[in-house]
Amino acid sequence: MEGGAIADFALHELKQLTFGWTDYTLFAGLLGISIAIGVYFGFFSKKQDNTTEYLLAGKSMSFIPVSMSLIASHISGVSLLAIPSEVYQYGSQYAACVFTSIITCVIISLIYLPVFYKLQLTSTFEYLEIRFARPVRLLASFLYTLSLVIYIPLIIYVPALAFSQATGINLYLISPVICIVCIFYTTIGGLKAVVWADTIQMIVTIGSLFAVLTLGTVAVGGVSEVWRIAEEGGRIVFWNMDPSPFARNSFWGMSVGMVMTWLAGLGISQVSMQRFLAVPTLKEAQKSVLFMSVGLTLLKWISVFTGLTMYARYSKCDPISNRMVARSDQILPYYVLDVAGDIPGLPGLFLSGLVSAGLSTMSAGLNTAAGTIYEDFIESWIPSSNNKEKLAANICKLTVVVLGLVCVTLVFLMDKLGDVFQVSMTLTGVTSGAMLGLFSLGMLVPWATTKGAVTGGVVSMLLMVWMIIGAQWNMANKTLTYPALPVNNEGCSILETVFNVTSTLRPSTTPATVIASEEEPFFLFSISFMYYTLFGSLTVVIVGTIVSFLLGAPEISDVNRDHFPPLVRRFLPPKKYMEVSLHNVPTAIVTNPEKEELKNF
Repeated sequence: MEGGAIADFALHELKQLTFGWTDYTLFAGLLGISIAIGVYFGFFSKKQDNTTEYLLAGKSMSFIPVSMSLIASHISGVSLLAIPSEVYQYGSQYAACVFTSIITCVIISLIYLPVFYKLQLTSTFEYLEIRFARPVRLLASFLYTLSLVIYIPLIIYVPALAFSQATGINLYLISPVICIVCIFYTTIGGLKAVVWADTIQMIVTIGSLFAVLTLGTVAVGGVSEVWRIAEEGGRIVFWNMDPSPFARNSFWGMSVGMVMTWLAGLGISQVSMQRFLAVPTLKEAQKSVLFMSVGLTLLKWISVFTGLTMYARYSKCDPISNRMVARSDQILPYYVLDVAGDIPGLPGLFLSGLVSAGLSTMSAGLNTAAGTIYEDFIESWIPSSNNKEKLAANICKLTVVVLGLVCVTLVFLMDKLGDVFQVSMTLTGVTSGAMLGLFSLGMLVPWATTKGAVTGGVVSMLLMVWMIIGAQWNMANKTLTYPALPVNNEGCSILETVFNVTSTLRPSTTPATVIASEEEPFFLFSISFMYYTLFGSLTVVIVGTIVSFLLGAPEISDVNRDHFPPLVRRFLPPKKYMEVSLHNVPTAIVTNPEKEELKNF
């Protein structure tokens, strides 16, 4: 990069990005469209007066909007900001997500989806009750709802922070506005409003990503120049075959560790299955999985290449080490200011895309959490009546409002965060491994019992909480660190001369994954956050299987074949049937003694 170019980008600071009328129009238009969709489906379309309509869209959706909604729900503002920053600092290993996507979607199609679709359950956690017992379901439902309430504020905080920097509007004013819009159209419109709003917002997100990527690539000198600079800077990383679970990220971390994280977020998630069950046939649901796989890969790759383009742009003077941005996660908004600040409407389009992604994830989470809370904690207390379905829909809507207000409050606590990519992976790792393990144990291990599932789930959660707290404590004490790749700040001498900016150079040595110190952390604390979900789920399956055998595994011929995917059913022996006389006799009721024992647990 020439000195003039360096001087040009140095003039752009985050606080100098201000919206013009075009930007405000685009942003307000997006929120207006979301509100209009909610009004249409809430008041003019088919009434959302029962749980089938409100939570499953009447099972009448086509696979395209469902797939777009799934992609939009998975691609949050955290992803859009965190992945480019991750690539900028640590290299392009995340591009191996193509394998993550393929493996994840194959496993979903072969194992989880056939079971959920055959049983047609409104709540995926209902599976844990019919496979094991109600205490397992309630535990998983509570943890899932809690994880959403904790994670959604992070989803809203990230785009709200970027919007606040762009407009000068206080973060604490814009966050409630964004949340209220989301709560409104989710509450009155149900799943149909969520799916179609997600589809529109996904189009905006894709458009903004392409626009920013194109402008940045042209500014650097083309794709080949971006690749050349990134390769010289050591950012082209794909086949890092380091098998160590202590490596921050590697090919195995993406193709094995991240697969488990995606399975927890897409395979057993109530958000995903609620949408898969909204289509009329299993074939349509499998189409949704395939379409989702392709869409996720493309969007993730766009984010990866955006990170490489940012590195090419700032390869001679790093804005992070020179304190031009307060935190590494602000590098993408800074980059947008640099390449698109003079184009009317584009900053507004980009930030609309970030906010759209946050709205999509929040609306999906609120709608799903409302259904989960009603099905698992409220429905049993409501007496049967002709108006029960209408009352249930109203309760779900009220639940959305309450959860949304809680999330608005928690946004104010998100000011002090570390690296967003690592924080998001760590937060999901606390509960996702245990939940994925419970479902996998139920579907893949016919010998598993309720006591085995409960023991495995509790042990997994306690172990993961201990590991994560230990890792965070060691990071805070600098005994465990993940240094970023080295940067070249030789161009910053021009800044020091022209703008009197003092550089704080990042070390130009090749970093180790874990910094050695006099007091080495316990080895479990050093396991990469990429493997948290894998480690947690394996703990459930292993411990649950062992405990099940120790306490008395059931006869395989007695299990319900519908509780297992086709891959497992083909190995199960034929079901045993009792021979009874043809006289009128009371129907034999076979109960599970374990379920009776734990019914009032």
